[in-house]
Amino acid sequence: MSVSQVAPQPKKQRPPPKPVAVASIERVTPGVLRIAFVGAGLDAFAQARPGAHMKLFFTAGEWPPAGIENPPRPPSRTYTPRRYDAAASRLEVEFVMHGAGLASDWAAQAKVGDPMLISASPGGGYQAPEGISHLVIIADDSALPAAGMVIESLPSGVGVTAICEVENAAEERPLSPRVNCAPRWLHRETGNARPGSLLETAVAGMATLPADAHVWVACEAAAMRHIRDNLAARFNLPRARLHTRGYWKFGDQNYPDHDYGED
Repeated sequence: MSVSQVAPQPKKQRPPPKPVAVASIERVTPGVLRIAFVGAGLDAFAQARPGAHMKLFFTAGEWPPAGIENPPRPPSRTYTPRRYDAAASRLEVEFVMHGAGLASDWAAQAKVGDPMLISASPGGGYQAPEGISHLVIIADDSALPAAGMVIESLPSGVGVTAICEVENAAEERPLSPRVNCAPRWLHRETGNARPGSLLETAVAGMATLPADAHVWVACEAAAMRHIRDNLAARFNLPRARLHTRGYWKFGDQNYPDHDYGED
């Protein structure tokens, strides 16, 4: 059979979304809600790698709808599975309330017992390389849950430098309840800064990096690329020591969850 005659491979079927329900709602800061989910849908949920991502599916009615074969998936948004307790089948997700939108609107009105659909298992994430001695974290509000997971995964003795951009001082919070870390906080509200611009300026002002440091960057996609290029050019940072992730893109309400800044 010639190359032109090779039969196309069937598209891989993704597992259907799993049902869960809201167990608790906690306001972490004026702009962040931590919502915990429980339910049988978590029975097969895989333990996430640090900074992994998963899908939340938003539907107004029962899913799958009765009488429809292979229904299209409901609209979804990508989130970090901040904390998963397998023994309790409990999953915590943090919602940044940054204006009107599918997920923000749902979270603002959520009540205990409300249904939700989640992806079967989280994907992606970051595993600190063996022998790491220092990690520099550069993150905006959307990436703080993932930054907390990354910090908690580091071996004892690894140094951490964190630069975090949020709206204002009221949005500052511990990155982890277990690991002590004192980030340098940047506030967009001062000067009405464009999202990501304060992180870009802070990186441009760094005179040095800790010896053999690895860098984890997660923020708005365009800002992430500016930061990546700046670090690579000024510090001759090898790609193996630079992990980048575009969590969202200005003007795009449903940005893909696989932007690792490899272009």
